[in-house]
Amino acid sequence: MTDDSTERRREPAHAVASSRAAYFLLARPTEQADELPATIGERDVFFSEDEALDALDLHYAWCAAQHGGHHSSVVAGAHWYLQSAMVGSQVTAGLGEVFLASGATDPDRPMAVAGGFLTEGELIHWTSFVRAAMRYMAVPSTTMSFGLVYRGDESVDFGQIGFAPSHSRRVYPKRIVVREDDI
Repeated sequence: MTDDSTERRREPAHAVASSRAAYFLLARPTEQADELPATIGERDVFFSEDEALDALDLHYAWCAAQHGGHHSSVVAGAHWYLQSAMVGSQVTAGLGEVFLASGATDPDRPMAVAGGFLTEGELIHWTSFVRAAMRYMAVPSTTMSFGLVYRGDESVDFGQIGFAPSHSRRVYPKRIVVREDDI
């Protein structure tokens, strides 16, 4: 999978002053995964689970419109997940050892911005959510590149975590069908 940072929409910062639950619909491609971004869905962040689930079918329809229709192998084979995380300023990190860090403010002392991921493999499936949530985190830049760091690395600043993964579960969108009679 490719890093989807170059396709990310640029929007003004709306930092969340305290930590709060956030949700993301990940559409993980299983076909052409090496050529496609980590998610082929929209990069919207929701602040309620109900709101995210209400948007699932619409996100699926938009994904199909962008990637060759509902019957294309990319769309039909995609796995959809509802991910949740704590987002904001000074979030308590998850239990894992793997973190995303940026050297945007000080290349000699990277700042961990997201983490507590259990493995590097798990992290891959959360990066799209982290990038989408950057505008809600109290971090210096929204156009930063990330590197991997590990809990206990004394050369890394772990004092500004803005994203901690909570849960990811598989969800199943339904196809929206509009007939001419409905128009």
